[in-house]
Amino acid sequence: MKSAEVKDKCKQCSLYSDSRLFCSKLRGDELCELSDQSRTLSMKRGDTLKAKALETWPIVAIDGGVLSMQHLLQDGRKTIAALFMRGDIIDLRDISNRNRGALIALGNVSLCRLSTQVFERIMEKNVMAQKVIWENLRDQAFRAIDHSGDIAKKQALEKLASFIFECRNRQENFSKSEIVDIPVRRIDLAEYLGMQPETVSRCFKELEKREIVEAPSLSALRIKNVPVLRRIANGDKDVTINRIDNGRIKVLKIA
Repeated sequence: MKSAEVKDKCKQCSLYSDSRLFCSKLRGDELCELSDQSRTLSMKRGDTLKAKALETWPIVAIDGGVLSMQHLLQDGRKTIAALFMRGDIIDLRDISNRNRGALIALGNVSLCRLSTQVFERIMEKNVMAQKVIWENLRDQAFRAIDHSGDIAKKQALEKLASFIFECRNRQENFSKSEIVDIPVRRIDLAEYLGMQPETVSRCFKELEKREIVEAPSLSALRIKNVPVLRRIANGDKDVTINRIDNGRIKVLKIA
């Protein structure tokens, strides 16, 4: 396939159309070879990337949607250990036991299963592509570190505040919009944060009640008080808000 045809084929894919992501850094010949040897895949909520398939296609690039790494215990309990979103590259090569977790779609997901051989050749020669991959893997590592700290030590409201900032930081067009997209259902968010779904809902309502956020829908919110939300996310137990009610200043304390 010619370079122009491949670019036309890939123009709707964020991995190519977004100048910050992996495929946008490839030369024409590299993009052609990778496109020819790789495979796209569309998933719907609940679909799983099987361990057998990952043996053949262990490198996955997310074009859109949210893919989760879930662990299921013998008694049926499950936890979501990680969330992978647009632009993430998941490299599961040389992992001895992939059955420790399953990659499960939390909604409609579009991804590309990359050829390991072509990927390796690109990584050996293309410095810009290397930079994108290393930055993405570094971001994944930092998110995992932050998430483990949130789960271990933070209270429910603090966990949710941290997640809101995680969504904001990962959002492509946040600088152009005040709206933060919440890309997962609350039942999935509860699994990710180690909470009950009812607790997640109560925390959203508490942030709205305190006028820290405004939620126009279940999948989006507007941060009205960034400094206070940041203090909550950082575990500040003595957060107060000055709010004017009927011309009088009312002091609210976040317990």
